[in-house]
Amino acid sequence: MSLRLGGFGVRTLAFGMLLSGCGFHAAYAADSPTEPSVENAAQGRLLADIKYLSSDELQGRAAETPGLRMGAEFIAKRWQELGLKTDLFDGKPFQEFSLEGTPALGEPSLNTLVITNAKGEKSELKLGENFQPQFIGKNGAFSGGLVFAGYGITAKQDDLTYDDFDGVDVKGKVVVVVRKEPQQNDPKSPFDGTAPSQYAVFTAKQINAAKHGVAAMIMVNDSATDKENPDTVLPVTGSGTALTKDQIPTLYVQRSQVAAWIAAAGKSLDEIESQIDVDLKPRSFELPGWSASGNVDVANKKIPSMNVVGLLPGQGALQNEYVVIGAHFDHVGMGGPGSLAPGTIAVHNGADDNASGTVALLESARRLTELAKGDGPDKPRRNLVFIAFSGEERGLLGSDYYVKHPRFELENTVAMLNLDMVGRLTNEELTIYGTGTATEFDAAITKVNEKLAFKLEKSPEGMGPSDHQSFFQKNIPVLHFFTGLHDDYHRPSDDFDKINLNGIDRITDMVTVLAQQIVVDPSKPTFVKVAGRANPRAKPRETGPKRIRLGVRLNMESDGVIVERVMPSGIAKKAGILPGDKILKINADETTSRAELDRLLQTFKVGDKVVVLVLRGEEKIEVNVELAE
Repeated sequence: MSLRLGGFGVRTLAFGMLLSGCGFHAAYAADSPTEPSVENAAQGRLLADIKYLSSDELQGRAAETPGLRMGAEFIAKRWQELGLKTDLFDGKPFQEFSLEGTPALGEPSLNTLVITNAKGEKSELKLGENFQPQFIGKNGAFSGGLVFAGYGITAKQDDLTYDDFDGVDVKGKVVVVVRKEPQQNDPKSPFDGTAPSQYAVFTAKQINAAKHGVAAMIMVNDSATDKENPDTVLPVTGSGTALTKDQIPTLYVQRSQVAAWIAAAGKSLDEIESQIDVDLKPRSFELPGWSASGNVDVANKKIPSMNVVGLLPGQGALQNEYVVIGAHFDHVGMGGPGSLAPGTIAVHNGADDNASGTVALLESARRLTELAKGDGPDKPRRNLVFIAFSGEERGLLGSDYYVKHPRFELENTVAMLNLDMVGRLTNEELTIYGTGTATEFDAAITKVNEKLAFKLEKSPEGMGPSDHQSFFQKNIPVLHFFTGLHDDYHRPSDDFDKINLNGIDRITDMVTVLAQQIVVDPSKPTFVKVAGRANPRAKPRETGPKRIRLGVRLNMESDGVIVERVMPSGIAKKAGILPGDKILKINADETTSRAELDRLLQTFKVGDKVVVLVLRGEEKIEVNVELAE
């Protein structure tokens, strides 16, 4: 399909009307006052809206704060004032969904562990003192005979044959396994010398136990760890937050408790470890007459969240097609995960990220609604869907939920325009991502920019860290508007006094014009599945350095940089980084967030060798990594 006049056949008269009516002015002064100056009515609206959305009253608009709901209700009221159709979800504009919260114990009475000895005497262990359930395990009741299964390792390879489960019946039993692995202080150990091997990982032990059909697993400190932290148990997330598909109820128990059980069977836990270190032969055994029973109840608390959706109906032959304009309105609250000010408990106002995109979305809706009131050629033929997403800061969760549960058919959604961090226009530099996702986009943007005169940086990729990515993955053309990162990003200092109102006003001009073109043109954008992934921290692909990636997926709900998944062909896999590892440093530089990790990686070149410090359980491990694109 070919589209006219740079892609969408926009009429010169309408284009001029949009620009003149929406505030096309000279560049905003770099030395803006404490409160940005207002040059027209549109900028007055933008300022009022951004001051409210980034106010302390909204507490940083995190999922767990009342401020998120306040922001959603503010947006919904605006949709209704503009006359948009909002009775879209049981009569309301809110598409409700939930986010995973922080892993924690459920009902204390549902977390129990009872040991029965050979005499039939029962001993109920104390939650939080004698034992602690582990989040990597499965919830539910368990019971079975008690078996000591060494380190819980089955290793069968060319240079190492060791199996703690060989010759012992564990099916339907509760196994006790020791943390880490044999010969951990021996540089010549076949278990990778003094570096922890793959068999030492908590999840590896759990997977192996599950494959042997055990009912539950009890973990206990090895002797070396217990000397450093006598008789302690790990917290709920101490063995990691990366769940495995082979889950079984998993608990951590004090070493003194386990040592007493083994002593009653005529053996010594310390001696067993020492003997295994000497000859590398397992010493697993069943405790005659002993059994364990209990229950585990550990879960992520569900946090309610919502997208806010408004519809401007189209008319005519194309009224079954849709154009989405979106922006996320959530932020990182009072700090914690996602903040680049570690240890700071303060409102992260998020004026640029992303109150700026949200107010541009509101203003775009206003301008497009005004255009739709007439009977002329600018009356929208396609439907316009305005969506304020939440959950973006936790991994594009709101937009991901929408494309998985679309209110309007995705196969009839012809484009998605996304506004994320458009509040800091500097030197007229505007970046637009996704320009290659439709064959018509590049020329259309160039045409629109003849009057707006931005210094455009175009990036063709549709993959990138904002909500447009969710739509691109569904084969929908996307554009993402962005004015760049700054030192206030994800910090309490991202406040409204640093916002460039003129910049937002003019970016809204561009979005309004492009959206209007798409909704009135009989042809629709031609989707292109562009390869690669754009990154706001790097130069465009054609001019910038190669992009460095570790090849991991991070857990967005966790505090810090915790690996959730290791990509099969990535450099992390080759280096031995494992799910559940918490990345602490790259060389001497600390990393406390995904943004900081990404920034550090881009300071290196392909082929550089670095040392990545990770926390695996409670042990710090240095991993040598050769960086690749």
